[in-house]
Amino acid sequence: MEIIDIAEPFAGCRDRFFARSVGTSFAVRASTDITEIDLYDQIGTWGVTARDFKAKLKDAGDITLRINSPGGDVFAGVAIYNDLVAHKGKVRVEVTGVAASIASIIAMAGSEIAIADNAFFMIHNSRTFAAGTSEELREIAAVLTKIDDAMSRTYASRTGTGIRSIKKMMDDETWMNGKEALEAGFATEITKSTEAKAKFDLSVFASMPEALKWPSADDSEPETERDLERAVMQDAGWSRSKWRAAKRIIKPNDEPLQDAGKVDLTALAAAVQAVSATFKH
Repeated sequence: MEIIDIAEPFAGCRDRFFARSVGTSFAVRASTDITEIDLYDQIGTWGVTARDFKAKLKDAGDITLRINSPGGDVFAGVAIYNDLVAHKGKVRVEVTGVAASIASIIAMAGSEIAIADNAFFMIHNSRTFAAGTSEELREIAAVLTKIDDAMSRTYASRTGTGIRSIKKMMDDETWMNGKEALEAGFATEITKSTEAKAKFDLSVFASMPEALKWPSADDSEPETERDLERAVMQDAGWSRSKWRAAKRIIKPNDEPLQDAGKVDLTALAAAVQAVSATFKH
């Protein structure tokens, strides 16, 4: 596997790609033999950054990376892929829900790539939101073309499929279930079906499978602390310091909140009032 050489043409905070998500987490469990990483979030500023991921690799040996991610920031994803390729230990990837967009490139870093029978791979062309002069837009289009070329070579090298076929799959926004991913060379084995621990609103994609449609509004409330943090920072416009202040008020008995289990929202209203009063100018 080769490093993907793509220079980021600009820096700064990006808009979030996926409006809603529940059950997200980024967890690491290390033992003497193996480090297990759960990448159950989008990639980039609003989820798992390349810096955060790289920090988890520092003392890791062999890795089992479980992926349930809709993708996100292509440059962050490429950086994560490159760090995994350069990692000295063995990397096993297990797709437990969805590995879409740049998350499917991250999956290509595994020497073994397992996918659950009911999970999905998705590959497509890169996209962005842009505004500017005709010259500026041509430059952006050239960058997207370079990204697509690099990703298609990575897919082709890993799967043994020809570049033309891969590019056609990317043009068509191709979704593959476990069996199809195995047959196409994107996975090396199929594992038993599993219930995904995180769900994402994938309506930004044109050909999303019916099985991955966002649940009804009644089922879309935050499930983890990570979900709630994202909600108040993105949708309510809170800063991280404001969120931390609210967390200190909400959490019971001074016990630390975790990234798993239901979030107790009974004290949220009081916390919002208290923090809002504190931060008023």
